[in-house]
Amino acid sequence: GNLSEEQVRFAESIYSAGNDLLDLINDILDISKVEAGKLDLLPETLPLASLVESINNTFEPIARQKALVFELSMDPDAPAAIVTDRQRVEQILKNLLSNAIKFTEHGAIRLRVSAQPNGGVALAVQDSGIGIAPEQQAIIFEAFRQADGTTSRRYGGTGLGLSISRDLSVLLGGSISVHSTPSQGSTFTLYLPATLAEPASD
Repeated sequence: GNLSEEQVRFAESIYSAGNDLLDLINDILDISKVEAGKLDLLPETLPLASLVESINNTFEPIARQKALVFELSMDPDAPAAIVTDRQRVEQILKNLLSNAIKFTEHGAIRLRVSAQPNGGVALAVQDSGIGIAPEQQAIIFEAFRQADGTTSRRYGGTGLGLSISRDLSVLLGGSISVHSTPSQGSTFTLYLPATLAEPASD
């Protein structure tokens, strides 16, 4: 209460820069662990309804602040649960949803949970944002790239989220696909198996 408006702005800038630096350090550490094969996975039974509720609690207020519609749905035939590493699944979905909100100025963000063969699941994050040109859809999974295909920080963030998400999805036995049309939006879909395979022993 004893700071001027200018001092408050400076303090907010310092706080924001510190958080950005911490995010960057954490992302680089995750990439290093994945590349070194040192990222430990902790399989557990993950009820998908619980996952959806957690995601809603985190992102609905953020979407509301940007006046975006935020919708979550589970298909009737979607599995009730899968065996996987909850922390890493949430990390991937948070990256995908954060990007969806970041690159969407108006419209809606949707997360749909649907069934896949052999008890697997697909978690599709759809937005009505800037979209991604076909020639850029592979590039965005490279480290430090953004949805406009550049390495600039126009939209903020570290530019590592999609690269980490792709690597984590492979470790979880799954994959990530993207379908996008410029100026119309994008859909990133995380595919996961029913059960996380045990790592091969040396």
